[in-house]
Amino acid sequence: MKSIALLIGIIIILITLIVFIQFQTDNVNNIPAIDSDNDGFYDQVDAFPFDNAASIDTDGDGYPDSWNPGKNQGDSTSNLSIDDFPDDPSASLDTDGDGYPDSWNPGKNQGDSTSIPPLEIDEFPNDKNAYKDTDKDGIADFYDIYDFADLSLKIKLQKFKVTSKVDFIRWAQVYFEVYVEGEKFIIDNNGRNWKVWLNQEKTISHDTIEFDIPDDTKKEFTKIEIVMMDNDLFGTDDVIDINSEFQETSLIIEFDNVRNSISENGYVKGPQAVLWYDITYPENEIPDEDSYNRTYSWSFNNKNWKFSLKIPVDSYNSYVNYNIRRHPQSELEIRKYVTSKDEIVKKISNILLNFAQEENFNTVQTVNFILAFVQRNIVYTYDNTSKGVSEYWRFPVESLVDRQGDCEDSSVLFASIMKSLDYDVVLLLYTWEENNQKQGHLAAGINLEGFHGSYVEDAGKKYFYCETTTISYVVGKLPPTPPEIHEDPDKIIHV
Repeated sequence: MKSIALLIGIIIILITLIVFIQFQTDNVNNIPAIDSDNDGFYDQVDAFPFDNAASIDTDGDGYPDSWNPGKNQGDSTSNLSIDDFPDDPSASLDTDGDGYPDSWNPGKNQGDSTSIPPLEIDEFPNDKNAYKDTDKDGIADFYDIYDFADLSLKIKLQKFKVTSKVDFIRWAQVYFEVYVEGEKFIIDNNGRNWKVWLNQEKTISHDTIEFDIPDDTKKEFTKIEIVMMDNDLFGTDDVIDINSEFQETSLIIEFDNVRNSISENGYVKGPQAVLWYDITYPENEIPDEDSYNRTYSWSFNNKNWKFSLKIPVDSYNSYVNYNIRRHPQSELEIRKYVTSKDEIVKKISNILLNFAQEENFNTVQTVNFILAFVQRNIVYTYDNTSKGVSEYWRFPVESLVDRQGDCEDSSVLFASIMKSLDYDVVLLLYTWEENNQKQGHLAAGINLEGFHGSYVEDAGKKYFYCETTTISYVVGKLPPTPPEIHEDPDKIIHV
């Protein structure tokens, strides 16, 4: 009997619970669906339930992704404005549409940015061509011929010695004419000449010549000419030859505006005289200790190429520490590794393009030239050797600093450079089974006019195969192994 009573009690409790749950569910289901602003989106899913101009706010920052159909900002009852960065909660407004925000959203900063690479504030929010002034000289990097210093020159003549007769006497009356981009400066002995005997060293005391180079100049070089003169009381002043080169008597120096460097400095000896001098110019705003100094060299068309680059440590660290899966599984994840808008990538792209243009390379030669750069400078290394893990995809800046990587690293770097130069480029992902383990290879493909070897076709376009891991492989040339790459790729990833 006790067992029956206990069973009946349990049944009563269960029935009571079921009735209670049903009652609660009915109450929830019977809550009326409210659309306060009559925009077709219920309040429960409307990010702006009292403003019928907009409804969706993906990143939850208070700025709508878009206007509702038929609506615009004039219809907003709460002064809404469209989010120019709908997937990043750190920023919303981009006045000039260049992809860099005018400011951070309230309470946000770069550390809150979810974009890859993280967003950077636009220092020139009304100029779509410019956003950054690295050297703080007031000229945007886009217009600044050299981004890392406010270009200027300081010229100081230190001492001289006449070593050979200028005319028929054994002494000379010396003064100097200095020309910087045609602007003339006279250096003399307080309005007089220096009277010196042959082989007599003479110290020069004068005000330093200071010359400001326009940072938005289009000239690659600033020309400096130093002319040593001998005053002649009874005729035309003579030029004292301080240039060892035939047909030249003055010292001609070129300051490289593009690289912030000078062709020669300090000392010159000619047939008639010796001159000691010093030309100084500003150091980079980014000091060496805060940068990785990398020199890249390679060969192409029987010619050797080389250039050096400073990569900020902070830039490298921001990619190393970025919160992202290092073995991406989706096309969206893979695309994030192609950082064609990164400043370092753009700088290298422009350096390579300038080299190619100086050689008058055509389109295919330019592609092969850049392909050779990647092949030679990213040494093929397995991830478990370089990083101690089976898979580690690098961002381009990481590859440029590490100078090593495997197929995905070099392919992503090549794709980033080519995309930065406005080429239509894709990533080609091949996968296969080997010994019951999944294997893969990543290469790049580039859309070119004409026929240039092996290609894959997508949406009516030919993308010619680019092997980034092996030296001397030109566009359209397939390696013999693995055989799977001679078939269609599993994925063609547009970047």
